[in-house]
Amino acid sequence: MINRREFLQWLGFGLAAGWASEGFLPISPARGANREIHVNLIADAHLKDADDRRAEPRALARAVGEVRRLQSRPDMLLFAGDLAHDGDPKALALGKEILSDLPVPVLMVPGEGDGLEGAPWRRLFGEPWFLRSYSGVNLLGLYTYPCRSPHGLAFELGQPQIAWLAGELARLDPAAPLVVLSHAPLTPVFRPWGQWTRDAERIAPVLARFPHAVYFHGHVHRAGVRGQVSGFRGEGSGGNRLNLFTENRKPKTENRLSIPATAWPLPSPLQGTPAFLVPGLGPRGCGWAGVSLRSQSWEFLPRIWTA
Repeated sequence: MINRREFLQWLGFGLAAGWASEGFLPISPARGANREIHVNLIADAHLKDADDRRAEPRALARAVGEVRRLQSRPDMLLFAGDLAHDGDPKALALGKEILSDLPVPVLMVPGEGDGLEGAPWRRLFGEPWFLRSYSGVNLLGLYTYPCRSPHGLAFELGQPQIAWLAGELARLDPAAPLVVLSHAPLTPVFRPWGQWTRDAERIAPVLARFPHAVYFHGHVHRAGVRGQVSGFRGEGSGGNRLNLFTENRKPKTENRLSIPATAWPLPSPLQGTPAFLVPGLGPRGCGWAGVSLRSQSWEFLPRIWTA
């Protein structure tokens, strides 16, 4: 098996001199609070095992290589879950090796494919949820784990995480921008595919304090921009902009953006549910994304591969 640096060179993306890192870099406050920050986003690698010759790790390495080659170095990278496909610890270790070549801090949340119950995730990456502050922006990572519901597969946050969240957010300045990262979308997208978090409404009153919030998630395997709120402007491509409403038809106070997968592109739910989904069908339609965050606005740019 080749090492990760040879792996990236073999894929032809090259390495920027002086950017090598032997591990994940720590988040530390940057000089000049409330400046514009640049974040890259990757999700849904679905690594099956430790074989770095498969299509999935090659696609993840491609995304890492493209981030490394950016002319302007980003401030950090957020990974939105499903690094592994079925919880194989060797697959998670391979994913960490590939992601460790990023020249920036990495913050991660797990997905249903990462097998949190077996503890390898915590050993490799730490706790499955987090709250950090960087240059005037608060970064919140939530762990959405799979469960069953009357609609079939769903996701939950769970009471321990909800209690932790209420206590942590109470300490924050609601006027500061808030970035929320999760694997599954907090609001329903398409229930037959498990694209929703059934107890997310319990944290809605807490999150409602933050008018300048933007929500990123993986799991749906396609880039999109959903929702618009007054006071926090957004520009994006890769999806139609829709107004989301609560049951009483009042607009939801959210900006929700889905991150493209690196493993395989998912068709639109409007095209029907396929009999089964197989990783490794990319790279066309797969990719990663970038976002620029300012005090009162954001700009979202999906990087979708065409070949």
